[in-house]
Amino acid sequence: MNKHYELDLKNRKLYKKKNLLKLIYNNYFNLIKQNLKKNKNLQTLEIGSSGFIKEIIPECVTSNLEKKDNIIDVQENIYELSQKDNSLSNIIMVDIFHHLEFPRLALNNMYRTLEHGGRVIMVEPSMGLIPRIVYKLFHHEPNGFNFRINWEKIPDELFDQSKYFAAQSIPWRAFIKKELNLYNKFTIKKVYQFSDFAYLGSGGFSYRSFYPKKFYNFIKSLDGILTKVSNKIFAARMLIVLEKI
Repeated sequence: MNKHYELDLKNRKLYKKKNLLKLIYNNYFNLIKQNLKKNKNLQTLEIGSSGFIKEIIPECVTSNLEKKDNIIDVQENIYELSQKDNSLSNIIMVDIFHHLEFPRLALNNMYRTLEHGGRVIMVEPSMGLIPRIVYKLFHHEPNGFNFRINWEKIPDELFDQSKYFAAQSIPWRAFIKKELNLYNKFTIKKVYQFSDFAYLGSGGFSYRSFYPKKFYNFIKSLDGILTKVSNKIFAARMLIVLEKI
């Protein structure tokens, strides 16, 4: 069993017990839903899914590296997608891009399988000054600002699924700092950075919540204010929408 799958099983159990996480992730799923390309004839696929997105987007096809239960619809590896060319309207990823050691290979696969105008919609960590400190101190994954990412590398063989790679700053470096060249295959349709102390204060999947569920709406309102004040200081999350040219 690979480490990604082990963590996924652990997180699924926590998600069901920790109602605050459901509120937080349903907010992410609703943000994603608002940005989907509408095409009833083609499928929307979630990569690295835990299955919970179906509560908000029931038509979404869920996938993961391993399929061992009915929660996940299909087994998929983003480095070797089995979908036909131009067969998807949307590809969704939540906290997956920062695990991609070979982003060029992943983007090539997504480009091939998406229809013209199809979208890649992601929710990933953002690197506001305060959240990056919180991530560094309390998250088990490195920020990875010092990682030398070979954005163009295409491996000769598919990666070992037991290998665990993570660098939380990769999406920020790719789509805010523009270190990743999209080569006229995708356009950046939207990057929405937002304060998310609702998530940081929840303890995520690693710690107990620092506030009760009844304070969620208040903290989300505070996040809305802080988002307007300064993304550079307060942004903890970002929604990224890429559109196939």
